[in-house]
Amino acid sequence: MKPKNTRADLHIYSRHSERAADWVLRRLDFPASYSDPKDLYSALRGAGMDFVTITDQNTISGCLEIAHLPGVIIGEEVSTCFPDDECRIHVLTWGITEAQHRTIQEARKNIFDLQEYLFAENIAHSVAHPFHSVNGMLTAIHLQKLILLFRHFEGVNGRYCQLLSQTTQSVLGGLTPRDIEVFSARTGIAPTHDEAWKKIFTGGSDDHGGTHAGSAYTETDSTPSAAVFLQNIREGRCHAGGKSGTPLAMAHSTYSTAFEFAKARLPLKPGDPTMSLLEKITSRFMEGKNPTEFSAMDKFGFLAQGIITGKIFDLAKGGNISLWKQLSEALNHPDLKASMARETSGVAEAERRAFLMANLIASKLGYRFVTEFIHQISRGKFLESIQTIIPLAPIVALLSPYIHAFRLPRREWLRETTLALSGETPAPLKNKRRAWFTDTLEDVNGVATTIRKMTAAGVASGHDITIITCRSEVADHGVPLKNFDPIGEFELPEYELQRLSFPPVLQIFDYLEQGGFTEVIISTPGPTGLSALAAAKSLGIRVVGIYHTDFPQYVRILTDDSFMETLTWNFMHWFYSQLDVIYVNSEDYRKCWIERGIPRDQLRILPRGLDSHLFHPSRRESAFWRARGLAEGELGMLFVGRISKEKNLDLIVTAINRLTDSPSHVRPLFVGDGPYMAEMKKLLPNAIFTGYLDGEDLASAYASADFFVFPSTTDTFGNVILEAQASGLPVIVSDIGGPRDLVSHGIDGLISKGHDAGELTEAIRTLASDSTLRINMGKAARVRVESRNWTEAFECFWNASPE
Repeated sequence: MKPKNTRADLHIYSRHSERAADWVLRRLDFPASYSDPKDLYSALRGAGMDFVTITDQNTISGCLEIAHLPGVIIGEEVSTCFPDDECRIHVLTWGITEAQHRTIQEARKNIFDLQEYLFAENIAHSVAHPFHSVNGMLTAIHLQKLILLFRHFEGVNGRYCQLLSQTTQSVLGGLTPRDIEVFSARTGIAPTHDEAWKKIFTGGSDDHGGTHAGSAYTETDSTPSAAVFLQNIREGRCHAGGKSGTPLAMAHSTYSTAFEFAKARLPLKPGDPTMSLLEKITSRFMEGKNPTEFSAMDKFGFLAQGIITGKIFDLAKGGNISLWKQLSEALNHPDLKASMARETSGVAEAERRAFLMANLIASKLGYRFVTEFIHQISRGKFLESIQTIIPLAPIVALLSPYIHAFRLPRREWLRETTLALSGETPAPLKNKRRAWFTDTLEDVNGVATTIRKMTAAGVASGHDITIITCRSEVADHGVPLKNFDPIGEFELPEYELQRLSFPPVLQIFDYLEQGGFTEVIISTPGPTGLSALAAAKSLGIRVVGIYHTDFPQYVRILTDDSFMETLTWNFMHWFYSQLDVIYVNSEDYRKCWIERGIPRDQLRILPRGLDSHLFHPSRRESAFWRARGLAEGELGMLFVGRISKEKNLDLIVTAINRLTDSPSHVRPLFVGDGPYMAEMKKLLPNAIFTGYLDGEDLASAYASADFFVFPSTTDTFGNVILEAQASGLPVIVSDIGGPRDLVSHGIDGLISKGHDAGELTEAIRTLASDSTLRINMGKAARVRVESRNWTEAFECFWNASPE
């Protein structure tokens, strides 16, 4: 029988690591770990580790505390740097003496001195998490120098994500002799060891909170002693094992440390009711149980300390609102327990259960504050509205371990760095899986249509793309779709029929990270789009946005308030300026964004497709509109789209009322629905309104009309215009906005002056009075668009992003 292999977790911290890695945490005097060395020893032995070391940063105190126990290896993590630019590197060392530790502390000020000493003393060592930039200064040149200086690298790190471990093993495991020659010539450094292209990988949990000890390790053949074990490592007879970290595991570890920090800092004595309650909440949360379930005695102790009065939580008030009031209502809501049970059903891992519960509680609180904010805004109470969202700050603080854990290296930086090292992009970093976010998918508008059609074309061509939305109900569109159940829904002020959903924000972070998505596409800057932006930025994922809708103009028309229009522009600029690429629907809007400070190379025109087989002149049926009330001899003037005020439909009303002297009677035909429908029926009692149509009915509605009119000045494009043209209709559009780019004036349609009822009237009169002109323009319109298709549009869109 083959002897059992020997394992040791060669990267782990104890309470002797006094300094946290992040500046903010150091300012709070937050330690890197609270783990007791003896507890770690027991945990590591229990996890199957044959030898035990503690790698506290720049100290061996933790190891010395357990040095008398069997199988202990004295080790430490050495924080060193390159002398020319202070780029910080962590190097793990094992099997050292106290005298060697003291010398290492002197040598670590210069990584070249440190390497020379470790090599001379034959000390086992390895570069920790080589692709994680400790102080944000790591470059490809630094990595080339590390490759020349060191043979051993940490190939599996139990704290940081799998992507970093995969990148380390893929790039460093694929080096060639030629790479070493190039790196040496480029840096002026000679390799310090033979066959420098052959790297050896070690593993360690990098555990800070005592929650994942032994999750990653270094393994060798069975060895009788620590000395032989370390000799095997030095000579490369070892490999990295275990599993890489996840954001949830990292956050869980941070919470463990944070709870110990809170216990140490709060002025409470052991046995105090509040301390007992804190310990109970902590224990239940860390075990993945509902932390809000208190016994009667727990609640009495809570009351006894005055906490339930809200003085600790009452950080900000606005009218009747406070964090404690909202927290109390949320935690005591009868649906909360059921929601928690539903969210965690079938989930075994404590860290994931804890995450789901924390996300649910925080999301419900956040939704309460956001809806109150919108309520105050809609009443014009701006100061009060600001006060309502101030309590979000402590909620964010409580979630900060998760927010911090989801901060991953930018994939673009990793791609550029690995390309400089190996000349190619490793498979884990290729841009192969994309997520398309939208706040609107079921609505009848151009945004939803574009997303559904483009995604369907992409999937049919074999691309990996998923639509992500957040709605209470979503139909099956036959494409990959992830729908997050909304925490709640709310209406937009001045646009009551447009409902938006409040998404579970951190679950979106988790879904993208778990799914290995490599690019995020955002179609709407609503709550779901904002969550996608935050997630993409945190996870280091390339993010592309599409400016579908001219929201500032919508706001101006709906509110008749230039100040609100300016505020909307400021928000739009803030949102879209953070994207890697912005797609717009026309050259007009491209110029608009350039004027507002967006770099030219960041802007592109969105390719658009069309189903020219569905929308075709052959679909014309004389009975289609006759059956709906169009009389013999009347011309059908068609509008398709949302029946809403911002579409400038009042211009159609004015134009029709002015056409009483037209030789041919023009009857307006409306396909669609919306908040202005009832008013339009009053203003145009003789018009025909079909409501929403789709498929062959919609195609027949187009082809059976005589011409198409679209007076909107707020649309950035106009799918309906392409559909009308494909159906053989001449089109009248405004000279403001994206639709004008789709029409050649006098050839396949007419362009009239925006907001000018007189010009629109004359354009309608021109088409209504000349059947030959209508026919010729309709034919030209068909020729203009018949080559468009969704497959080519999607391929152009997909291939525009780097692999």
